Amino acid sequence: MTLKKGAFILMEYTVYSKDDHKIIDTTVEEKAKEGGIFNENSKYEPELVIIGEGMLFKSLEEELVKLKEGETATIELPPEKAFGKRDPSKIRIISARELSRRGIIPRVNEEVEINGQRAIIRSVGGGRVTLDFNHPLAGKTLVYNIKIVKILKEPSEKLRELVYRWLKRALSRKDIKVRVREKVITIILPIRILSVENLGIAIRGIIRDIQRYFPNVEKIIFREEYEFPRKEVERERKQDRSPKDTSKIEEESSKS
Repeated sequence: MTLKKGAFILMEYTVYSKDDHKIIDTTVEEKAKEGGIFNENSKYEPELVIIGEGMLFKSLEEELVKLKEGETATIELPPEKAFGKRDPSKIRIISARELSRRGIIPRVNEEVEINGQRAIIRSVGGGRVTLDFNHPLAGKTLVYNIKIVKILKEPSEKLRELVYRWLKRALSRKDIKVRVREKVITIILPIRILSVENLGIAIRGIIRDIQRYFPNVEKIIFREEYEFPRKEVERERKQDRSPKDTSKIEEESSKS
C-alpha cells in the first residue's frame, strides 16, 4: 500500500554525496558527529514529512511513498533530479576592489551574497575574484538513507507535529498538548513560550498549516499553562495540613 498525498510521516534520514561520501545532512546525531557536521544547537530526531507538500525532491518522494512504517531504503538521485547540473554561465569574475567596496574581504571557499544572490569564492588572484553562483550541491549525485519511523494517523498526533515544527527550537514534543473537539482545536503550551522570539510569526504559520490540512476546523484556541514544581506543591500541602497556632486563643481564654 502506497502512501497517499497528505499522509503525515516521521522520517529519519542521512544524505551524502556519492563521489566523496561526505555527509551533507542528517537527523541522526551519531551520523552528524561521524560526518563532522554536528551542531550542539540542533535537534537530531525524526522530522515531519507531509506527502505532496513539496518539501522533498519529486524523485525522492516517489520512492518514499512505497515504504511502510519501520522500513528503510537507499535512494540515489543524479544531479538532474536533485540540484541540477553545474552551469558554466554561473561562473563570474569580478575585481577584488568591487568586493572591497561592498565590505567583503575575499577568501577562497567563503560564501558571499552579491545583489541578493549567494555565491562561493573559488579563487582569488591578480586583483580578480572568481565567483560560483551554482548551488553548492549542483553537479553532485546524492544518496539518501531513509527510514519511515512512524505513520501518523490520529488528528491529535498530526496537529502536534504541525505545532512542533514551528516551535521545535523552544519546545519538545511532550511540551505540546492538543485537544480536538468536533471543529474546535485547543493547543496548550508552557507559559515560557511567551518569551520566544518571533512568536507571532510562528503562531500565524501554525494557523495557516492547520487551515491547509484541517479545512473543517472552525476555531483554534491557544492557551499557556504553568505547572508548579512537585516539591513546591508538596510543601504547600504540608503547610495546609500543619496544626494551626492556638497560643493566642489559649491566652485569651485564660484571661477570661
